[in-house]
This record gives sequence, structure tokens and C-alpha cells, in this order.
Amino acid sequence: MENLLKEPRPAVTSDDAAAILLSTFGVIGTVTELPSERDRNFLVDTGRASLVLKVSHSAENPQVIEMENAAMWHIESVDPELPIPRIVPAKDSAAVSWVTATDGRRHLVRVITVIAGTHLQGGAMTPELAEQIGSLCARTEVALRGFFHAAAGRTHDWDIRHCGQLSGYIDAISDSARAQLIVAVLERITPALATLDLLPAQVQHADVTLTNILAVNDELTGVIDFGDIHHTASVCDLAVTLTSVLRPVSHRSWSEIVVIAAAFLRGYQRIRAVEVAEAAVLGDLVLARLTTTVLISAWRGAAIAENAVYIEQHDTPSWELLERLMELTPIATQQLWSRLAGTSRVETGLSADDRLHGRRDAVLGGKLAPLSYRAPLQIVRGEGPWVFDAAGRRYLDGYNNVPVVGHSHPVVNQAINRQLGLLNVNSRYLHNNVVELAERLLATMPDGLDTCVFVNSGTEAVDLAWRMATLFTGNSGAAVVDWAYHGISHAVSDFSPNDWSAQMASPGNSPAHVATFAAPSGMSSRADGVSRVDGAVTELNSRGHRPALVILDPLFTSAGIIDASTSFMSGMVDASRSAGALFLADEVQSGFGRTGEQLWRFVSQGVVPDFVTLGKPMGNGHPIGAVVTRREIAERFLQRQEYFSTFAASPVSSAAALTVLDVLEAEQLPAQAMRVGEYLREQVRDLGLGVVRDVRGTGLIAGIELDLSRPETGSVVEDLKQRGVLVGATGRGGNVLKVRPPLVWTERHADLLVSALAPALASGAGSRTKDPGR
Repeated sequence: MENLLKEPRPAVTSDDAAAILLSTFGVIGTVTELPSERDRNFLVDTGRASLVLKVSHSAENPQVIEMENAAMWHIESVDPELPIPRIVPAKDSAAVSWVTATDGRRHLVRVITVIAGTHLQGGAMTPELAEQIGSLCARTEVALRGFFHAAAGRTHDWDIRHCGQLSGYIDAISDSARAQLIVAVLERITPALATLDLLPAQVQHADVTLTNILAVNDELTGVIDFGDIHHTASVCDLAVTLTSVLRPVSHRSWSEIVVIAAAFLRGYQRIRAVEVAEAAVLGDLVLARLTTTVLISAWRGAAIAENAVYIEQHDTPSWELLERLMELTPIATQQLWSRLAGTSRVETGLSADDRLHGRRDAVLGGKLAPLSYRAPLQIVRGEGPWVFDAAGRRYLDGYNNVPVVGHSHPVVNQAINRQLGLLNVNSRYLHNNVVELAERLLATMPDGLDTCVFVNSGTEAVDLAWRMATLFTGNSGAAVVDWAYHGISHAVSDFSPNDWSAQMASPGNSPAHVATFAAPSGMSSRADGVSRVDGAVTELNSRGHRPALVILDPLFTSAGIIDASTSFMSGMVDASRSAGALFLADEVQSGFGRTGEQLWRFVSQGVVPDFVTLGKPMGNGHPIGAVVTRREIAERFLQRQEYFSTFAASPVSSAAALTVLDVLEAEQLPAQAMRVGEYLREQVRDLGLGVVRDVRGTGLIAGIELDLSRPETGSVVEDLKQRGVLVGATGRGGNVLKVRPPLVWTERHADLLVSALAPALASGAGSRTKDPGR
């Protein structure tokens, strides 16, 4: 590259160019020279079309010219609608030919087509234009994926990775203050340059700048000039174009500069997402590009005076922008570009903050938004069955059912991200994702459950089912398990005795329209199921309410994870309908394969409810839920009310839920859940600890009932956390360990829990003799 910058440009005039065109390409036309840094380029008007004759520098490597042509052919093949020049062959069909200039030097020559429009250099920069340029930059990069050439590894002075190697040109800067500024910049950006080998890289155009982008009436028409093409980090290519976009606004207010930068990155990321590590160094790479520009300009402007105007065209805005950007500290620079790229939340979320608990209490109501554990965890990352705290410690997640296919499942993430990049809109439009999701869910349901209504959460699902039930039956009462949890809305909190205060739960203070019944114990019979419902109905009638809905979680999770027999469940369903009530199976905690390949616990219990409610495990944590019911119930509801939720089953939420179904099937997680769950319970039983009173569950959920008090059980939960395992506590007495992990658990994860459980139980039992105030 050094010879390219030191030797003079080709000694070829416009007349010489006309002669080359005729003799080599058989083209006749009017020739006008175009500005160029090191080559000679001529615009040719043939009367029918416009072409460009490119005369390469004598020091140019022929393989580089071959690479430029190959790159253009590659783009033409993979993205034919991306407007770039096309190669016009010579009379002998060659893409490149040799000519000898008047000074005796030989040059490679070729002819390419002209793209309509004028370059953007010197024009006004607007957010709209910056966004278009960002998209064009990313699109050009994506089009070059998969392309490689032996010459791509060339050393190139314009490659900002090698900015530090240009320090010898500092002496060419006459202003001593500016020379010192460059010294400071080079020192500052060295750490960022050292990280580039770890970042995504490929062959890049490396010069998608305002001088090489063409437009008509501010609509981009193409990108030209592949002369700087080389293999480099993708973020370097991004920084080159971003720098070019920011130069025209270098004199504006800081807020205007930020607006332009944000618009550019918005357009860029519509095509290619910026990675966290790339955003972290982007600001320093802009400094590197500006430094490269002023150093090469200072040296070459003095050495090649006849082309100084072209060489020095970027000097004034480059210096101005460089000086302004250097006013920011390195930390402020990183924060700015991370925020503009949308990666700052990731960065800050991964860092520990000792003040976070206090800050949270100050703004989230303290105990109004309670946290788990005496010393709350700051969880910043999840992966499969694991979560990680801000200090980097890994915990086995045995508690969270919402990420049903595992934390941050890459396939679900991919589906969400791709759909979010296309469209997320309210649910009043036709969209295939929504329809396909409903079809697939209904295909898993028994005959009669033929209508799916989407919501955003399990709470909303139960709330909507309650509204439907009251309108369908004309009744106003509900029956729930006496230690149930179904959600947090005004209506549904009345169905969640688990969350009732002691005062509310005392006799005579519970909601008048809600009656409770006991969860089954052991292998309760059909008669037990009937008697539970009949007792609740009698209580409701005494309060002036007839039953509209009987609600239960088929695993009785909040009541302590209890296995109900088929006969008990059928007795409850039949008794509900005999009393004029509808029956709701809340599958938020038990569904999506946790209890087997049939996906839903009520199916294995041999009953068909009137409502099935689903919640956030449906989207692996993305907010989506559903009510599945009979068409006649839904139509009766619509005679009196309308239901609409803006983002219920939005295209993104539906994509998440569809992908969860795909993953459950592809990874055979329901079958794995049955196998691992049974293994887990057997291993706990085999511990032979007297403190374990019972081990219950079906599929990948276990209720480990302890012969301990609520505080002692809490100590076991805390001790397990210290040993790197997260579980919960449930049941009326708070003495049942709730193990309800993501379905990606294997026997190895079960073994980890069991190995931590024995010493934790010993510690919890031992707490009986300790000072309770500790």
C-alpha cells in the first residue's frame, strides 16, 4: 500500500483515455476525468449509456483488481438488486486489460457501468438520509458474506486496525496542538484496536462513504468504488461509514450529532445487529478513522500538491469532529455508543451494584414488590437450566417454570428477534403466526375445546374465563382450592387464597362470591371430589351466590403439589356441571409437557374442562397466554361483550409460542420431563432422611414435604441457595419444597439437587436449636 500512496497517479489524460476505450473496448464517447485519490477514473458518455474507465495505479497488485471484480460478481449473484456497478468486458472478453502510459508505466484498465445519481459528499445530512446510509452499509456487508479472495488479507493503510502504524506521519501535521491530540488519540484507542481480532470479520467494501454513495433526490441509488476492499472486522466497516455520515454535522449541536448517529445505527441494525462488544469499541474506531484520515491527508497533501484539494477535502470536519469526540471520557464514549446501539442495558445489567437493593426499595414500594431470599440475588444471565448472578456465580434453577424450554433458549431468541425485526403490531390484523399457533394448541386439546382466545398472561386468561363463565351461566360465584394461586388482577386475586392476608382469610372476611374447598389428600375418591364441590356450592348458596366457575390447578401446586386421582377429578367436574358451574383447569404451572407427552395434566387425569388457561411458559417468558374453551361459550360472551387486547398473540409473541412448541417436540422434552422427574423423586426418597415426610409429583415437578416448620423450611431453601441450587417453598404450612425447573433438566441436574439437599436438610432441621432471631 505504501507504494500506492507514494508514487504518482497514472500519467493518463482524457485523450489517452479515449484512445484506450476505442482500442481496447471498442467504445467511442466523450471523456471527462473524475476525482480520485490514487487512480485515474474517467466518465464516458457514449450517447446511449454512461460508463467509467478505471485506470489503476501502476503499483496496484493485479490480484487486488481481480478481487474487486470478483466481489462485484459475488454481490451481483447473491443480491442482484443491490445497486453496484457491473463490469463491461473488453473486445477480447477479458474483464481487465493492460495498457502502457506515456511515462512507460503499465496499468490495468477496465470499464464499468454507471449508476444513476450524484455522490452525497458536500450535501446536507438528515436523519432520514443517515438511516438510509446505515441500511446500505449493512446490506453491502451482508452481501459480501461468504466471499473470500487470496488478496483480501492485504495490508492497507486505510484499514483502521493499523491506525497506530501511521504514527510516523504525525510530523507532517504543522499544528503542534493537533499533533499532540493525535498522540493522545492513538494512546486512547490502543486497547480497542487490540480487541478486534475477537470480533466478527469478513471481506468488507471498507469505503461505503459519502463520496461513494450515489443518490437522486435524497433516495440512495447505489454504492461504487471497491478499491479499498479487504478483510477486516465488521465493526471497522461500520465505523468507516458512520464517520463519513457524522462529518457533515460536526459543527452542529451535540444533540443533533447524536440524532444523526442514532438514525444511522437504526438503519444499520435493520439489516445487521451490532454485537455488545462491537458497540463497546465503536466510538474508539470512529476516532481511529478520523485519525487515519488526517494523518494520511497531512502526508499526501504535501507530497502530491496537484491533487491536494481532493486529498484534503475531509480535513476541516475531521479535525472538528475529532476534537469534539475527544472531549468525552472513554467511559462516556462507550456508554454513548452502547446506548445508541441498544446494548447498554445488557452492559449495565451484567454489572454488580451494591446499592441496587436500596434503590429498588425506594422506587418499587419495598415489600410491595418482595424479593426471594434474605440476601436477594442479582441475577443477570440465564442459560438452559442455569442462572448467573452479577458476580458470575452459577445457580441450578429448580424453581422457574416460566422458561419452560430453558433460559435464553437460542432458537426461541432467534424466532423473537427475527419477527421483531419484521413486524410487531396489534392483533386486529391477519397474521399467519397467530392462526397457526391457535391451530396447533387446539390440536393438542380434547374434542369440544375448539376455540382459542389469546391474552398476555395467566392472570388475564383466568380473568377472561371468569367473565365468560358469569355471562354463560348467569351466576356470580366461584369455588377455588383453599390455598390456590391463579393471578393478580382485581377479580383473579379473589381466587388466590394463597395471597390473601390473614385478616382476609379469616372466617367471614373472604370475598362473599368465593368459596374454598380442600385439596385432595392421598388417592381421594370420586365421592371426595363431589363432596368438595357440593360443600363449596352450599356455602355460596348461603351467601346468595350460585356457582359460575370451579377453578383449580390440576397439580394443586400452591397447596403442596398433590397428585389427584382420575376418579377425584371426574367427580369434581361432574359435580360442577350438576351445580350449573363451568370447570376451569389452570395449566400455567402444570402444562406444556411438564407432566408428560400429552402436554396437559388434565388430559392424563381423564377429564375435559370447559376452560383451559395458559400463561407465560407458553412463550418461554415472553408475555403471552390463552384461554381455550368451547365455541358456544365464546359466542355467548360476544352477545354481551367484546374482547380485545392490543398485544395478545402479537406476531412476536406468537412466534415465541410456536417456537416453544417446536422445541418441545424436537428436543422431546415432555418425555424427558417424565423420566427425569421420576428419577428425581426416587433419588430423594432413597436419601432415607427422617425429616422428609413425603415426596410427590408427576413429571418434572416435585413436592418434598418436610417435617419442619415454615421458618425451618425457609432455612433449607436459603441453605440450598448457598450451595448453588434454587428451589421454592409452598403449601399451607410452607413446609413443602417446590422443585419445578425448566424442562431441560437431565438426571445430572437432579443429582446436583439431591447432593445439595441432604446437607441442607440437616442444616434446616438443626435450626430448631438455634436462636430464631439469627
